Amino acid sequence: MTVVVIEPISSGVTYLNAAQELGIDLYVFSTDEGECSIDGTMRQKAKEIIKIDTSDFHSQLSKINELKTVRAILPGVEYAVPMAAQLGNSFAKNSLEYTTAQTVRNKFKFRDKLTKSGLSDIKYALISQGKEIRLPQGFKFPAVVKPVDMAGSMSVKKVSDLDELLRTVEAIWKSKPNDIGFYASGDLIVEEYIVGKEYSVEGIVHTDGKITFASLTEKLLGPEPYFVEIGHIVGNQYEGQFSEHVFDYAAKVIQTLELNIGPFHLELRVTPQGKAIAIELAARLPGDNIVELIKLATNFDLAQAVLSEYLDLPYSPSIEKNMVSAIAFIPQGNHRLFKGFSGLEQLLEAPECVHHHFYYEADDELACNHDWTSRLGYIILRSESEDKIRSLVTHIHEQVKVI
Repeated sequence: MTVVVIEPISSGVTYLNAAQELGIDLYVFSTDEGECSIDGTMRQKAKEIIKIDTSDFHSQLSKINELKTVRAILPGVEYAVPMAAQLGNSFAKNSLEYTTAQTVRNKFKFRDKLTKSGLSDIKYALISQGKEIRLPQGFKFPAVVKPVDMAGSMSVKKVSDLDELLRTVEAIWKSKPNDIGFYASGDLIVEEYIVGKEYSVEGIVHTDGKITFASLTEKLLGPEPYFVEIGHIVGNQYEGQFSEHVFDYAAKVIQTLELNIGPFHLELRVTPQGKAIAIELAARLPGDNIVELIKLATNFDLAQAVLSEYLDLPYSPSIEKNMVSAIAFIPQGNHRLFKGFSGLEQLLEAPECVHHHFYYEADDELACNHDWTSRLGYIILRSESEDKIRSLVTHIHEQVKVI
């Protein structure tokens, strides 16, 4: 029994551990260059690393046919979602529908479909190069502008009026956003700003149409006008009516988008009036170590559950709710050269600290982008006490300093 994962750069890495634990052979399709390079640990866990052009449908389909035993093709990163679906539709028994993958990968198509189904009531517009910007009647600022096809908060910005919108649009086009070899098409969406607290809902759609909700994750964001995620908290004990409303709304979004199988990561905001409004949905495992956070808090392995669903294997562990986990990222602030951190010593020795990872070494130059690349590393925490977790996350964000 074999699966293929295309470019396991972000969330897709968790499939390697899950496949090993389930006794499943996992092949990696990757360009295996630059930011897509496969490290030594991943090479040991994969059945084989196949160097291939992951944007070429026919070469990948040919290789899958050569392997013969492949039962599922999964995306290892956001940009591989449509390709994995297209290959799966052509080859595998269980696969996300390609038309659905195209809808969720395009933020304008996503918003348009939810609006027409009554699940979104904010106004929005598509902005394309060479065409006049036309906002719908009654459109209200502030608003958020972003590429329709990027991820990781890349080139996402809040704008206060039409003049700032026009300047931001030109700046985005000039910068030509790109990430791990994927280049934005140039199309942007501008939509009314949603006032409220941000969350994400993670889970899996089963082949029989049922949905398992694995987590209602609280998002911690850096300062506006940007939307860099600097932390996530999993395992909060929400008031029953609140979580019921959010999960009910998420189910309607999933059904409207016609997700037929696999993982989902739905980002949304809940307004001060208690109304949930979707921001975007990824038809893949969540990134930012959220798969690990869910397992730490609830003992539910979302990666194993997804593999089992695609391969028609049994997997039904109970979702426990006795722990709280979190990841706290350390933002770079205004620093352009990394020397180190202060305020970490005792923190890393705390019993709640599971592990940490820092991306830079002394004297490394830092990027100046206001997206996921502005984070210098992270600390993962776990405790029975939500208050303790919140206190530690606050300490990291307020007391740990970049030197």
